[in-house]
Amino acid sequence: MSPQMKIARLDQAAVEQIRLLEKEMGVQIMAFEPGSELAKLTDEQLARIKSLEDALGVVLLVYVE
Repeated sequence: MSPQMKIARLDQAAVEQIRLLEKEMGVQIMAFEPGSELAKLTDEQLARIKSLEDALGVVLLVYVE
């Protein structure tokens, strides 16, 4: 199985490099790194996550460290 990804922890210099590239290209960039396994959720937990996604208008990634 391939490794799961999680949001990268970046220092300020790396963040600034990404922001500069975003500005130059007119895009948004998200940085991920190999990381923790996605959480195995029950049907009830999935329903709660989906409900919160709908309420917030976002996509949530749920993983264990």
